[in-house]
Amino acid sequence: MSETLSNAPPVNGLASELVEPMANKAAFYVSLAHRHVRRARTKKILRALSDEQLRDAGIDRSLIHSGPEFEVDARLMSALMSLR
Repeated sequence: MSETLSNAPPVNGLASELVEPMANKAAFYVSLAHRHVRRARTKKILRALSDEQLRDAGIDRSLIHSGPEFEVDARLMSALMSLR
């Protein structure tokens, strides 16, 4: 394994300072989009169920709403709370 690491080209400090934050942001937004798609798919499935099926699952239809939802990122919430 040390041979593999020694064969790797040296990483420029500036490149790592630019690439790493961009990669982290890209991963964050990809996971955010994935979560949005998953929730939209779940809502679509729940809206298609009958009242009896929802009752069997223990879900009240009033909990399934199609209005806008606000999701606050944990990092944003931490930043906002630190301003208090």
